Amino acid sequence: MACCPAAWSPCPPTSPERRSYFCFPPPDGIIPLLMKTHRTLHIRHWAPNLADGATFIVALLAYIATAAPGLLPADAGEFQLTAALLGVSHPPGYPLYTMLGHLFIRLLPIGTPAYRLNLLSGLLAAGALVLIARATRLWARQLGASPTVALGGGLAAALTLGTATTFWAQATIANVRTLAIFFAALALYGLARFATAADRRDANRALILLALALGLGGSHYPPLAFVAIFFIIYLLLTDPHLLAQPRRWWRPLLVGLVGFLLPLAYLPIRGAMNAPLAPNSLDTLPGFLHHFLARGFSGDMFAFANSSDLPDRLALLPTLFSFQFNIYLLLAALLTLVMLARREGRLFVLLAGSLTLHTFVTITYRAPQTVEYLMPTYLPIAIAVGLLPALAPPRLRALALCLLLLCVGFLNGRAHAPSFIELAQDHTTRQTVEPLLETAPADALILADWRWATPLWYLQQVEGLRPDVEVRYVYDIPGEEYWDTWERIVREEAALDRPLLLTHFYEFSSYTTEPWETGFLLRPRPVTTPAAATAPLNVTFGDRVQMIGYSRADLHTRLPLHPGQAVEFVLAWRATGPLDPPPSLTLVLLDADGRRVAQADRALPTDLALGEVRFERLTLPLYPTLPPGRYRVTLGAYTVTAAGFETLPTGDGPDAVPLTDLELAPLSQPPFTLHPQTVSFAGGPKLVGVDYDRSLPDVLRVYLRWRGPVGDGIQAQVQSVAGAEAAVLLPPIPEETYQTVALDLHGFAGERLLLSLTDEQGQAQAAAGRWGWPLQEVRLPVPAPGARFVPLGGEIAVVGAAARPTPPGETMAVDVTLVALRPLTADDGISVRLMAPDGRWLDRHDIQPALGAIPTLKWIRGSRVLDRHLLRVPEDFTGGEVQAALVAYERFRMTTLVPLDGRFSEVPLGNWTIP
Repeated sequence: MACCPAAWSPCPPTSPERRSYFCFPPPDGIIPLLMKTHRTLHIRHWAPNLADGATFIVALLAYIATAAPGLLPADAGEFQLTAALLGVSHPPGYPLYTMLGHLFIRLLPIGTPAYRLNLLSGLLAAGALVLIARATRLWARQLGASPTVALGGGLAAALTLGTATTFWAQATIANVRTLAIFFAALALYGLARFATAADRRDANRALILLALALGLGGSHYPPLAFVAIFFIIYLLLTDPHLLAQPRRWWRPLLVGLVGFLLPLAYLPIRGAMNAPLAPNSLDTLPGFLHHFLARGFSGDMFAFANSSDLPDRLALLPTLFSFQFNIYLLLAALLTLVMLARREGRLFVLLAGSLTLHTFVTITYRAPQTVEYLMPTYLPIAIAVGLLPALAPPRLRALALCLLLLCVGFLNGRAHAPSFIELAQDHTTRQTVEPLLETAPADALILADWRWATPLWYLQQVEGLRPDVEVRYVYDIPGEEYWDTWERIVREEAALDRPLLLTHFYEFSSYTTEPWETGFLLRPRPVTTPAAATAPLNVTFGDRVQMIGYSRADLHTRLPLHPGQAVEFVLAWRATGPLDPPPSLTLVLLDADGRRVAQADRALPTDLALGEVRFERLTLPLYPTLPPGRYRVTLGAYTVTAAGFETLPTGDGPDAVPLTDLELAPLSQPPFTLHPQTVSFAGGPKLVGVDYDRSLPDVLRVYLRWRGPVGDGIQAQVQSVAGAEAAVLLPPIPEETYQTVALDLHGFAGERLLLSLTDEQGQAQAAAGRWGWPLQEVRLPVPAPGARFVPLGGEIAVVGAAARPTPPGETMAVDVTLVALRPLTADDGISVRLMAPDGRWLDRHDIQPALGAIPTLKWIRGSRVLDRHLLRVPEDFTGGEVQAALVAYERFRMTTLVPLDGRFSEVPLGNWTIP
């Protein structure tokens, strides 16, 4: 009763009942009062608010727990800089986000400014989820759902959106799109309130809320204009007479205009004050319009909206949406839209229209972050998922459907959560740029890609690190190749005679590119001594190649090595004799018994003078089948002649010299697998995954993923029902650690496979079958005809390849299916080469995955991407058959992601006959 004002109210001074300040109700009013209070406390009144509070708190805690720990690259690094110093971000400027971020940074005394801004995204994302849940509840009630069903639908919508890959990723890093989604969600909530308003007064308030969201959202993120088109259409469909009633909409229109224009005043004001990163003439009207309207990117809008590009862009749609949601959530959204088209046309127009239009705009926009630009479309998908129970006729079935959707949403989050937990411990950006800046020579110039320029600026301007060094962003110039831009700047700066560092690996004539920490030092040729720190190495091979020193490129991360990774070595050498025939260097990895288990080779250039120092980078694969332990790395040299390989001995006689030892730690987390298994064998071994690769004809490679404990002498045997078989000895595997082994089945024709284990005495180890029934043999999943699994550098794997051959003179599409083995922070490129039967190159397509739409730095563990490559068959080609091969590399250091399969150095994708 204490929460009811009618129960305890001041009595008039003249009241005869006044004994104290408060007046007690008469006895005959207590029972109705208690009944009214009971109704007030009914579930329909407090449950929605409780659900909203729980949604906000749980989401906020999840996003805080998985927030990026600090400094970030590219746009995120720029926002961390501009928010901390009230600067001006790239077009359209994002003034509202900058001011809000600056205020948040000043008020939150936790960690670095970069980390605080990352936390702001989690706060905005949690708020957006509450708004989406509320909007879904209102529309569900309008469709006739009970309060309980509407409540469950709202939670399902919030869970669907909150666990989407890109939404979760953006909720943990500094970015402008989370605030844009917050305003879009606020607008949808305003629309839902307008459509379900009890009277005109409530509807008019909803109009003001909608106008405020659209005004602030449009000022902050102009692309919201595309979804706003269908917001307005839905508004007019809901109340067709609204346009004829200016008394109702002039106030919302004024609120929207103020919300749109007021934040924009920040740009010319800060431009006049020479704020960090502010462009010239931002305080003039032409300069302001050029920046806010992003006229420099005008040619990118609808760049792919043509008959030649659009079909290939449309082919990306299944990948773009399955990248975010599991198949069951997508099917639920699709089913809802179909049912809405028949039952509630206005809501169908709103959801399907905004989804379709913004998707079209996004896939035809020339930019490498399509999954982020696509984020406004995730809102109608989430709402559609939440509305499905409201369209189910029987009440019990609707409740069951709510629970089912919540479970499916939970599975979506469960699949994504481990990656974001891992990313919360990732310090790659700081570990990349801080050593480069700290060790740069005095008064050096660092030429940087956008990805690394922004965190370098942050370290200088926010943390005060090395202000003597100049960091210059090298941007694209229309009509000039990017490589040419770098070379022109390098040669212009050469006259200033100051140290020059690069974040991008390039080689220019008359210059030597020396690895320097995580970047490169550029020096005029000839270079006679290394400038970077290296471990000394004084050995000469064959009186031709003198080794000076070496270093490991990954030491700055201080992370342990595991099977399934790769390690890069930098070798400094000079020519001491004739280099004809050209020599090659070879790095060899030896196990404890001295057996060669991996190697990396590099042919040396011959265009250098005697005594000139050059640098080579070799990436040594650490195959996933290598057991943990200590390995030795040795270095040798050889030449290739008509008679074969000729080893170049050292002056002391040995063919190779030891460089260093590597310690491989056991895997404490299960390796990624396409076919998870849970088969336990007697004695402790447990099969946790199986993968197959048929990259080479007539050979099936079988990868078996095991969890320990596994003792000595355990042998695994795989055989087909047709008689093909192979066996492999399992290495000792400690308890709760993981190990992969591989075996090859020759002559495999697609039959069923059986797995068995035997001990040192050859006794079969029983497996636990269904209900614990012992089995001597375990049936494995049937390999698909085109099964592939080729890991690349421990980051991604090729798991499929297909092509549609075309006649000479036309373009054929080669579709490669890639999967992330772990959450990625590197920006990798994929190069596919089309070759004739004799190995001659016919064409090459080199781009970020999915035609640039989904860069690898957006991927988490298990992300599966269809990567299309367009290759033109020459008009004069008469070979009949073509073949394709794939090479992956990191796009800045240009480090190759070596195939972790010793059978080939490039991934064979297949052979096809040209019609």
